Amino acid sequence: MGSAATLRAQIEGMLEARIPSALTPKARPDQESMSCGVDAIDRLNAFPRGTLAEICGPPSTGRTTLLHGLLARCTAGGEAAVVIDVSDTFDPVSASQAGVVLSELLWVRCGSTPAHGKARTALEQALDAVEHLLRNGGFGLIALDLGGVSDNDVRRISLGTWFRFRRAVEVTRALFLVLEKQSNASNSGGSVLDLSQSGIDIEGNAVSSRLQHIDGDCLIRTLRTRAELLRGQMRKPVRSVRTVGEFSTRLQSYH
Repeated sequence: MGSAATLRAQIEGMLEARIPSALTPKARPDQESMSCGVDAIDRLNAFPRGTLAEICGPPSTGRTTLLHGLLARCTAGGEAAVVIDVSDTFDPVSASQAGVVLSELLWVRCGSTPAHGKARTALEQALDAVEHLLRNGGFGLIALDLGGVSDNDVRRISLGTWFRFRRAVEVTRALFLVLEKQSNASNSGGSVLDLSQSGIDIEGNAVSSRLQHIDGDCLIRTLRTRAELLRGQMRKPVRSVRTVGEFSTRLQSYH
């Protein structure tokens, strides 16, 4: 028996008339990555179109900063975007100040309402909305914000659901973005941007994020974040696909 390469060539030769290059994987074209306006993250190509991507991290690690950046560049470029807001935490005022064109944004606010005599939770409504929006298209960015949902409820979302969402977005130019505290969809083959706080700046002075207590009044000016990108856990060894970037979120005061 010949080598595997020889056998493959023989089989492909027999099938060439009906199925050209039957056993040769098709090369995927380079995917355009959506910009979030943060150079350190944009250099990682963290948000390719036609994919499912997750932004994970505890509160105050820059999840909203990156979401606003993606929404701003998507809507300013003439594309429509949607935020599926499970916990009713989206702030259109701060989004507008970050450059989001609100006239190009669909804000889906979920709540527990009866349907045919049965109450549906906000999370169930959100997943139904994702299904509908991915199937019908028309949006450059679909963001599902699970940051305010309990970890137990998010973990109950089946792996089959994430695979179905990933398959649906792959045939589009849209980015399906999931924001959450911990990664739950990564086994479906998407990419994960894992955020952690690397430090804070108080009144212009750099202070370690490990600081536990400050006597007297203080004003936090900037939150510094470390972002670690993990791609395709199912396809490659984890250590071979990790890349790191850092960025800062400057806090604003409102009067």
